[in-house]
Amino acid sequence: MTSEDNLPALIVGLGNPDKKFLPTRHNIGFWFIESLANSLQVSFKDNSKKGIQETSFESEKINIKLLKPMTFINDSGTPLKNFIKNTNITPSKIIVAYDDLDLAAGKIRLRFSGGSGGHNGIKDIIEKLGTNDFWRLKIGIGKPASKDDVISYVLGKPSPNDREEINKAIDIIIHNSKDLLQGSYTNFMNNLNGDVDGI
Repeated sequence: MTSEDNLPALIVGLGNPDKKFLPTRHNIGFWFIESLANSLQVSFKDNSKKGIQETSFESEKINIKLLKPMTFINDSGTPLKNFIKNTNITPSKIIVAYDDLDLAAGKIRLRFSGGSGGHNGIKDIIEKLGTNDFWRLKIGIGKPASKDDVISYVLGKPSPNDREEINKAIDIIIHNSKDLLQGSYTNFMNNLNGDVDGI
């Protein structure tokens, strides 16, 4: 891939729009995308017709759209599919940011393609887009001791220590966001001492 081929066109942050869910683990995608928008000095605007909030940023080397699906997380694929319809945005130029149970709190991983990992938002996006060939920016939330507690865990607030680690992870991503926004994914993850798959 050339750097131009790698250049992302859209970053999506997953979350639940209901106010009671905003401080919960499942809303890490929203926390991240809002922090990114702030760092780029752009603001989200409501597009209720498409069921989204959206904004964009453009510079000499970057032309990126930011998106928050305002459906519940399990239906994230519908507004995303509608948003990219009649555009030149292909799934391979999309980065989806979300919470990951299989990573320790604050651990970051960038991956291209793959399965849903049990994340219903990702599962729905794969189903609605008809492909799993998009980038995933995973931010770890750790996991509960019992699988029976997964729903209450992801819909619960992280502990103060975990929240601190998650906030640090988001700050680190933002600090290195230039590489992410320019498609320099290997540099991005090398700077984070993390793992990148699919390049």
